[in-house]
Amino acid sequence: MAVYCRVSTASDLQDGSFEVQKEYYKKKIQSDPTLILADVYGDQGKSGRSIKARTEFQRMMQDCEEGRIDLILTKSISRFSRNLAECVESIRRLQELQIPILFEKEAINTADERNELFLCILATVAQSESDNLASHINWSRKERALAGRPYGNVSYGYRAGKPDHVWHVEESEAERVRLAFEMADKGCCYMEIREALQKLEDEECTGKVWSQYNLGYLLRNIYYTGDYVTNKTCDIETAAGRTRVVNEGQKEQYYIEEHHEPFVSMETFERVQMLIERHLLFSNKYNHSEADRRLLET
Repeated sequence: MAVYCRVSTASDLQDGSFEVQKEYYKKKIQSDPTLILADVYGDQGKSGRSIKARTEFQRMMQDCEEGRIDLILTKSISRFSRNLAECVESIRRLQELQIPILFEKEAINTADERNELFLCILATVAQSESDNLASHINWSRKERALAGRPYGNVSYGYRAGKPDHVWHVEESEAERVRLAFEMADKGCCYMEIREALQKLEDEECTGKVWSQYNLGYLLRNIYYTGDYVTNKTCDIETAAGRTRVVNEGQKEQYYIEEHHEPFVSMETFERVQMLIERHLLFSNKYNHSEADRRLLET
């Protein structure tokens, strides 16, 4: 028998947490002499809306295909999957492999054909609950954005305080951000800026490595002006499942001025964007044309 566990938050303090679930099912199987524990598969901090992001679920299904599992035990249908299509598809495939699933909360065994209709109904309810939850979360995020208090990822150089998610400056990182913009504004190339930042990291033994990619992302990040743009990326449904892409109008956005303490002025930020767009930061300024040098000087 295999066990599948999932919690959608990484917090071990929540009721029925990840580690508690794993220990509970291990003891349950080991106390039954007719059962042998194949493995405990667990996705921690993963949504049940898509199998694509759940590596442990995929590993379990692969082990089923390879004949390593005869029976699966899981807490409930919603823990197994909140996506109706994927839930039914996975159960059908396991039925083809003659591997029943025991849903403990609902007391359902997929080997019993009488449970087929009831199972489909419960899977529909699980997806409905997931859709409602997503709707409530989106509404909450929109209201916070309208109030000027968005809740999202915090950029390098800042930390978010609790409970209001107010951004505070992390001075050691802010030093790097200011240096990067100062050098870029003077026309220093990416290589020179990276070397200067890396020197700071090496002197302080932080272990951080600066690449051209994360330096480019930093210099394009409008958050360093103190303003905030919501929903810079968004999730869309594709044939391969839910995928995160750059938001190009698929989802409503809000621009919030003076959301947090700035590291650079808007004027400096815009000058750096102009230099990036003209590819003047990709090579040493001494190799620029005369026209480029005059532009940098102004």
